[in-house]
Amino acid sequence: MADTTIFGIDLIVLLVFLLVMVGTMLLARAVYSLMRRALDLRIGKRRSKVASNFVQYALLGLGLGYGVLEILDLNLTALAASLGLVGIAVAFSSQQLVQNLIAGVMIAVDHRIQMEDWIEITGEPVDRPARVVDVTLTRTILRDINGRMMVVPNSLLMTNRVVNYTRSGFVEVVVPFPLPLGAERQGAMDTILQVLEEHSSVLPNVKGAELMATERELNVPRLRRFLNDRTKMEQFLPRVWVRELTGLRVNLSVRFWIREVQHRERIISEILSEILDRLGAQGITVP
Repeated sequence: MADTTIFGIDLIVLLVFLLVMVGTMLLARAVYSLMRRALDLRIGKRRSKVASNFVQYALLGLGLGYGVLEILDLNLTALAASLGLVGIAVAFSSQQLVQNLIAGVMIAVDHRIQMEDWIEITGEPVDRPARVVDVTLTRTILRDINGRMMVVPNSLLMTNRVVNYTRSGFVEVVVPFPLPLGAERQGAMDTILQVLEEHSSVLPNVKGAELMATERELNVPRLRRFLNDRTKMEQFLPRVWVRELTGLRVNLSVRFWIREVQHRERIISEILSEILDRLGAQGITVP
């Protein structure tokens, strides 16, 4: 009785190959999970993920190599020629997947975003700060400031403008603020500045660990170049400018710097509430 073959490969040999590959994938995934549990707290999630992925892909490569060379005993030259034709057909039918894979490799190489970074992607679906939870070869998992989990394709990070707040260290917040036309403008501006200078999350008023973190960021070479070596905290002093004058009101521009971009909305709310209370005590009603 003749042996059953598929694509010229003995059925028993093919089944053994598939079992080896399934076992290799399960082993690689288990090793990845164990390494993440053991290393996340010791060396940080970023380094832990890199090391775990390296071991996982190494095991997968070894398993595939053993299966192809030892179990299937295939001619690599002929196999490469066959896979080349198949690869062309697959590439044309799955362009989006290929784009995401290439984007994933580029993200891993240039480290434009990393785990735990706070980023913002212009346009849909992410138009507000979100924390990077995980980055795979094809997709990035984000959690926004409202706690929602979002999965975006890696190609989105390559075709849209991405703001990385973590790498920049701090961000300037600009808030428009109207005043009645007849209000005592300079007194109101002084009150606004006083509120900003007293808030514990507004630079340069931060203290303790937050102050140390800010000063450490200022000494990073890439930021020194960006700031033209102006690495004094005084450059972050809040400012209030007259932005526009209309027939009904004076529109101010309130500008200040913060580090905790994930708390931007809360900080703005606290500052505006305090400004309204103090101006109200002075008899100034904001339109």
